[in-house]
Amino acid sequence: MATVWKKLKNTFPELHDEDEDCAMKQVEEQYINRHYRLYCLHRDKKPRPTHVLPEDWAWLIKHKRSNQNIANRAKQEMGSKVETKSIAQIAHELGNKETGQWPTAMQVWKATYQKADGTWSISNGEEIQAKLNEVAQSQQENISSAPVPLVEHLALVLGRKANHSRGVGLRAINGVAEERLRLLAQIEAAEKRAAAAQEHADAAEQRAVAMEDHVQ
Repeated sequence: MATVWKKLKNTFPELHDEDEDCAMKQVEEQYINRHYRLYCLHRDKKPRPTHVLPEDWAWLIKHKRSNQNIANRAKQEMGSKVETKSIAQIAHELGNKETGQWPTAMQVWKATYQKADGTWSISNGEEIQAKLNEVAQSQQENISSAPVPLVEHLALVLGRKANHSRGVGLRAINGVAEERLRLLAQIEAAEKRAAAAQEHADAAEQRAVAMEDHVQ
């Protein structure tokens, strides 16, 4: 694991020692996901028994996968109209790429659970939206001072229980995801600083060339 962390630091110089736990949890999660994808690939490519027709074998695989998906969804407290996207992904998409500003919790909640016709995909969607608005006023200082205000705002309303987190499509309203968003914000900030430094260096080089031309 020490080797993996060393490679991560070499690849992302903006990482600090205090980011190690979060980064390694990310690596572990990606490792698990990759193994699961390989398992699914193996399952889908499993040799067909000779006594089973190809169309029947395809149906059996699809049926098993469908049943597993139904079972997984049944464990969630809330559904989502955005399928496999997590709140973290939606928040990133809604964020301002130029300024790095994250969207509000109300914007993210609405984008996740409100349909095009204005109705909600979950029964208490409107109620939670109202609570988010209320907490935005009453807990403004606590939210704005949090490492990731968006996560803190959602957590104040939805809680931090693991099943709640998964239910809202955010494996995220917990310590790991909060660190993930914080780390992402750090990386984006570092990229902006690097871009600004490059622009400054380019401008300095242009001035130097102009001075040389003037001297000549």
